[in-house]
Amino acid sequence: MAIAIAIWGYTRSKLYGKKWNIVNALLACGMVVAILGITIFGRTAGERILILKPFASLTVARTQSEAYRELLMNIFLFFPFGLTLSNALPQSWGRWRRIGLTVITVLLLSAGIEYIQYRFALGVAETDDVICNTIGAFIGSTSLLIAHGIEKYNEKTIKHDSNKT
Repeated sequence: MAIAIAIWGYTRSKLYGKKWNIVNALLACGMVVAILGITIFGRTAGERILILKPFASLTVARTQSEAYRELLMNIFLFFPFGLTLSNALPQSWGRWRRIGLTVITVLLLSAGIEYIQYRFALGVAETDDVICNTIGAFIGSTSLLIAHGIEKYNEKTIKHDSNKT
């Protein structure tokens, strides 16, 4: 994930404008389709299970290490969506506003998915899934901070080089 963030941040620092936003918007839409396919459309009805206790998976993971994998998979599932959505939003909104909107969007999307899973008995609806999905999107959206850091570094380098002459 760190490599993807660095590459995305570097690419963002080199590419500007509507093309970058459009590519990211298309990728974000593709991610929503993939996420819905994995979490809703790719499942068959079964038991209706609801786990509202936050971090219940960590308690389970003490005896069943598979729970750690599930937590990480939930983080990885929404990482690309956070990466692309935050970069698809208008640059004029500022990086923190775009990160915040991305996190809120994923929180609502993830909660909606968990509701649908519960309502139609498509899997276990867990608070931990929403938490991990939101963390994954936040981590992905930090590419904006990397891009900002690269841009500031480049500005300082250019300014420093122009002062030498």
